[in-house]
Amino acid sequence: MTSSGKDYKFEPFKITEVECRSFASPRPRSGHRIACDDDRIYCFGGYNPYLPLNTIQRNNPTWTPAMPLFKELWSFSIASRKWTLHEVVENMPEELASNAMCMSGRYLMIYGGTGAPFGNKCGNDVITWRTCDGDAKFEVLDVTGPRPPGQYGQSILCHNGAFYTIGGTNGYAYNCDIYRLDLRTMVWEPVYVGTGQEGEPIGRYRHEVVRVGEKLYIIGGGTGEWAFELMKIPMYDLETKTWTIMRPKADDSMIHTVQPLARKCHSAVQIDTPSGVQVFVAGGTDGQSVFNDIWRLNISDMHWHLMQKTVLPQPLYFHSSAVTSYGCMYMFGGIEPKDVETRRTNILYKVWLCIPKLSEICWEAMLNFYPSMDKVNRSSLLNVGIPRHFVDRLHT
Repeated sequence: MTSSGKDYKFEPFKITEVECRSFASPRPRSGHRIACDDDRIYCFGGYNPYLPLNTIQRNNPTWTPAMPLFKELWSFSIASRKWTLHEVVENMPEELASNAMCMSGRYLMIYGGTGAPFGNKCGNDVITWRTCDGDAKFEVLDVTGPRPPGQYGQSILCHNGAFYTIGGTNGYAYNCDIYRLDLRTMVWEPVYVGTGQEGEPIGRYRHEVVRVGEKLYIIGGGTGEWAFELMKIPMYDLETKTWTIMRPKADDSMIHTVQPLARKCHSAVQIDTPSGVQVFVAGGTDGQSVFNDIWRLNISDMHWHLMQKTVLPQPLYFHSSAVTSYGCMYMFGGIEPKDVETRRTNILYKVWLCIPKLSEICWEAMLNFYPSMDKVNRSSLLNVGIPRHFVDRLHT
């Protein structure tokens, strides 16, 4: 191995653009979803009505002006910084915008979404994909029970052997209903279906959900006309089956107290720290303004903190974010406002949300100094003393 000679400086809480070292990469898009493990970032679907015609056939054979959706699944190797387009030929859905995606073990879980025009057709299949380069098909789970209606803009999560979906819209009506699919019996059941009673949250889409223990926190979201406050957070307790409106404290660490503005189409991730679960909310829009701020919410004391030194290079919404187990958040795609128009992006950003183990910092430095390390065979890397779990990230 020979060094590239590039300087390296570990800078937590600073957003940087990730260099792409592959020839092919996803085209600019919004309404997609990403998820990640410690090896790869996965990007599914998305929307772009303004793709240049001279790039359609070469880069996106499934994209058409009449159906401007990306029927694609990409993965990005965090170690080699290379994108791979996976040739999924079976059970690829038509609902490719504002779906929801998460990871459960070694599987991607994809749910809901809409085709174009939005709301004309919405999905309610639970689709899985084994994170394997050679797997050319999605699996549509064979389920029974009262399925949730087809929607888009919902949030999903996996917890305690079950798959949950929260909220969403069919393009006309909005809800904050909760449904659960038991992944052992494959039976759907409603957990909470709104009746309009006092105390239940207003229906919404493009919100984010955070789980701490048996409690689900609904962060923001909105409707076509409205965006909801981040100073009022609906919390559903899975044990007591009740809603509570949490009222977090504003950031009073500066000269003037500040609080996050209402927003939808933002992103949020959570990490565990010694002081408890921390939630990071990035970007979004209130329907008029687009934000480039990042806020941290400490769940233990429900206190917001503005990340003053952690700011997106451009205001951004309809993007997607994911975080590794060691605390590095990645943000991909979305819409940037530019003067009198908007444009979609395919930039991948990263930011360390905590100080990781020294071994992670050393590994990142090695990848910076030796960018072609993925071309070195596995046994050679092991022989020079690189720990096996890092070699696995290069050679899955």
